[in-house]
Amino acid sequence: MATKSKKDESRKSAKPSRKDRRKQANRDLKRKLEKAKNELADHKAHAKAAAKKAKADAKKEIRKAKKSASESQKQAIKAAKRAARGKTAEVQSDVKTRTDTVNKTKADASKNVADARTAAGHTATAARATAARRTATTKAGATESVASLRAKARAQGVTGYSRLTKDQLLARVK
Repeated sequence: MATKSKKDESRKSAKPSRKDRRKQANRDLKRKLEKAKNELADHKAHAKAAAKKAKADAKKEIRKAKKSASESQKQAIKAAKRAARGKTAEVQSDVKTRTDTVNKTKADASKNVADARTAAGHTATAARATAARRTATTKAGATESVASLRAKARAQGVTGYSRLTKDQLLARVK
């Protein structure tokens, strides 16, 4: 058997072959794509949980508003019964006060419900938009070939584009 020359050994230990580098780059891209998918799933789950929480909070506010409104209505009914029994002078001012309280409570409750719904809508919308942008970025980078990226780099005047990896090309071209 012939012994390996020093030249052959140094060639193997000095630099991995082009094929090996390409395989490694593909593995790296797959890992990055999987990571992006996992992050997207996490963001979607977070957005869904935030929307669910906001919806629950809005329902809670609605229940509170209804309860406080019904308490005020009960007081107004009691005042009306007193008025029917003949205590009109003191009851009229009491009825007016309670009616104002009921109207104010209803207005506050409506405002709180509207604010809670708006906040829930903004939270969910923002989370969906972020997730959509991440998905679009991931898909755009994954669908373009290295050849098309190199053509774009050449058109833009990027120097050394032929030695760049796909990730580097994406970063420089976009």
